[in-house]
Amino acid sequence: MKNNTLGQEPNYFTLHKPESIEDLKLLIESFRETQESYYVVSTGNNWGYGCDHPHNTSTHCINLKNMCRINSYDSYHGLVTLQPGVTYGQLSQFLTESGDEWLTPVHGGGPDCSVIGNVMERGYGLTPIADHFKACQSMEVLLPNGEIYNSPFKSLGLDHLSKLFRYGVGPYLDGIFTQSNFGIVTEMTIKLAPKPKEIELFFMDINDDEIPNAVQIIKQLKKNLGDSIGGINLMNKERLLSMLINYPTDKISSRDALSDDFIKQQVSKHMVADWTLVGAIYGQKEMVKSVKKVIKKEAKIIKGKKVFLNQSKVHFITKLAQRVPKILGFDLKSKADSLNGLLNILNGVPQNTALKLAYWKNLTKPTKVNLNPNRDNCGLIWYAPLVEMKKNSVLEYIELLKRVSKKYNINPLITLTTVDDLCFDSTVPILFNRDDLKDQDRAHAYFNELLEQGKLKGFYPYRLGTNSMPSFLDDLDPEYKKILSDLKNHFDPENRFAKNRYCPSEDQNSSKVPKPKFFLTPGTS
Repeated sequence: MKNNTLGQEPNYFTLHKPESIEDLKLLIESFRETQESYYVVSTGNNWGYGCDHPHNTSTHCINLKNMCRINSYDSYHGLVTLQPGVTYGQLSQFLTESGDEWLTPVHGGGPDCSVIGNVMERGYGLTPIADHFKACQSMEVLLPNGEIYNSPFKSLGLDHLSKLFRYGVGPYLDGIFTQSNFGIVTEMTIKLAPKPKEIELFFMDINDDEIPNAVQIIKQLKKNLGDSIGGINLMNKERLLSMLINYPTDKISSRDALSDDFIKQQVSKHMVADWTLVGAIYGQKEMVKSVKKVIKKEAKIIKGKKVFLNQSKVHFITKLAQRVPKILGFDLKSKADSLNGLLNILNGVPQNTALKLAYWKNLTKPTKVNLNPNRDNCGLIWYAPLVEMKKNSVLEYIELLKRVSKKYNINPLITLTTVDDLCFDSTVPILFNRDDLKDQDRAHAYFNELLEQGKLKGFYPYRLGTNSMPSFLDDLDPEYKKILSDLKNHFDPENRFAKNRYCPSEDQNSSKVPKPKFFLTPGTS
């Protein structure tokens, strides 16, 4: 057992990998009999949020990666029923072999992450049905008390109807099993988006003083065009450079940020703007053409370069890059690789393109094709706050990040991604050298200050890692805590399963949740 990407030491004693629901039931029953604590992960590849480590010391950890069956597939409706160990790579391969009609709802975490695991954290991606929990039609849950929960219609014996209509009749309870410790999802049916006939990428160069205009454009596009455009990313130049260049080795060793002069040189060399807006249009050929006209009209107020690339143009650039990798010092091959990676993700093919970011401050670069930041000693913490889609909120958020980043001598890597037309989710990767305890401590202190300062300004993460549970539970109001602890007491009266993961136990409802030792000094635990 190794430290995870947060730098936390292993805090469980026995690892289990059941291969069936029957195996899992026997494990849970034995833990109830022995009164031992346990924690469950889908695959353990929750990069930057805790990976396969519990947030609280547990006797046992259960990894469900071997429960990886696809139990049913409805090619007519685009419905697939799967187990928690099924990864994006496995689902993508299955759908390709089954006719290639439907999109795998991928994100940037790579092919080895659990589909259900991301749904249960209410994750999102760039493809249509970007909100992954929104695609959940029904679920089966093994409760800590040994009972089985099924979505409403299935509990009436209407299994097929349960897959077609997510709400059933009566109280809708499926959602309480997301971001909680109430039960273990053993099966889920999700709805897939159809493979589009056409995908066209669009890029815009945005100057710092054009951020208010860019926010307004994104707002209008998401409000008026809906799912005909996927998620839109707005990335600062530091975030773009992290995809294009290696972090200088001497800067890693000295724990220095990239200097303004160095960033200016690299921005000029790679022709990167202050900010880059990236999006994609999905649909039939004529529809894509019409949407493209709307985007061009909305974007007239932006002064910078605007580029539209369909799949044919990307393939042409790729072929050209194979013949001429560099043109006048410009790395065409690297650009072509990035475009292909992005296009594959938008086509529902999971990629390691974005996952390479986790290795930016590793002194040893990855040598294996299957990237695994946990195995490869990467230091990564995600700060992912929600930011209102309003120019003043975005500017205030950017200013906060710059101020706190300067204090800790860290370059802010900022992405603002559309959740809908109301909010951005901003993903900020906090990267550090996991072999350097001082660098690790600094990264955690940086994250903690962003969390606290962001909350004061109205910015708060849509999901939390194992390093954030204590402070989250501390801040909940007593009434809300009481409701959560009452539910927890019903499902898990002995409080053995994933104690204090998003939900406090009854005995801690009236007092502060104690912070485990390894949260206090992440680098020295």
